[in-house]
Amino acid sequence: MTAVKLRIAELRREKGVGQQELAEVLGVSFQSVSKWENGITMPDITLLPDIAEYFHISVDELLGLKPLHRQEYIPSGTDNRDTSNGKEKTLYKNRKYFWNGDYMEFLIKMVWKVETSVDVIEFRCGEGYLGHQLLSLLPMGSTYTGIDNEYFAEKAKLKFKDSGCSAEFIVSDIYSFDTEKKYDIAIIQAGLRHMNRPVEVLKKMKDTVRKGGLIIAVDVNREFENTGLYIEDMDYEYLCTGFDFHKIWRKELQCEGRDYAIGMRLPFYMRQLGLHDVDIRINDRAFFVNPDRADYEQMVQDFIDIRGLDKSFDIQKRENIIEHFMNRGMDKSQAEDYISMQSQLAEYLKSKKDKTFLNIQGLLITYGWK
Repeated sequence: MTAVKLRIAELRREKGVGQQELAEVLGVSFQSVSKWENGITMPDITLLPDIAEYFHISVDELLGLKPLHRQEYIPSGTDNRDTSNGKEKTLYKNRKYFWNGDYMEFLIKMVWKVETSVDVIEFRCGEGYLGHQLLSLLPMGSTYTGIDNEYFAEKAKLKFKDSGCSAEFIVSDIYSFDTEKKYDIAIIQAGLRHMNRPVEVLKKMKDTVRKGGLIIAVDVNREFENTGLYIEDMDYEYLCTGFDFHKIWRKELQCEGRDYAIGMRLPFYMRQLGLHDVDIRINDRAFFVNPDRADYEQMVQDFIDIRGLDKSFDIQKRENIIEHFMNRGMDKSQAEDYISMQSQLAEYLKSKKDKTFLNIQGLLITYGWK
């Protein structure tokens, strides 16, 4: 049963009334109001409509079962790169499952037709994982430049130390980054999904390449991403429909600009920016985990880390998730559906001896020439 969380104290402070004043309106003692707010007792059920009417809300909103319609939106903050500091374990662990090396080589040689050395710049480079992959496949003499905040730039420098690669890292916010140098290729991987102004980032990428230069953006459509998990012994329909993210996604798009369908929109944005020969491909790597694999244990642990399923849902974490989802217009019961789904996934991975599952990320690789 869904637990209630009375919002009387919050609403009373917002309205600027004291416990005694509210008590007089409702015909009860101020001690009763105090006990309601401290969770010691609940108001008589017959009082709930009167309390709700006094604060101009519904009874469900009063009981914390539905979000307050006038509640101020709290941004996710993913546009601020510093909020990612220290989270590279989960942010970047899935990067090795984005591409097979032979497919990236195919794109470089057969699709983008890179035949001579090139200067590459990556936006939101993180620890430079993609840079390592690119430099191992690009023609000799190619260079790599990564743009990120100070935290990740320092991490990347350490990764590249003594590598023998021609790489440099620049500390800058993406929106304000400026350079006189013109690069041959500008790329961003799984970064635009976190940006509030993705078209501005694409414009910046276009500005950094020479005429005839290549712009590449690798990103997701989150609807693909959230129907891409199949687990043996679990109901696939439940995995696809047990929790509907659309209300959250729309709220984030409306209030922040963070676009859940950025992967699908990118080719249209590139054409609007004047790029030519715009085209799109999809990544080739499937995350298929089964006990017959030599790297089975590592893949299971990677999946747990990527999904954040190694952490228990204690009371505080549950409350934080519920508050976050309700702030985006979800009902409390819907937020608890999400917690239930995540708990079932965690339990499966913890208790099932031989785990078999398939995860398709469906990254879209969009590119065009300046």
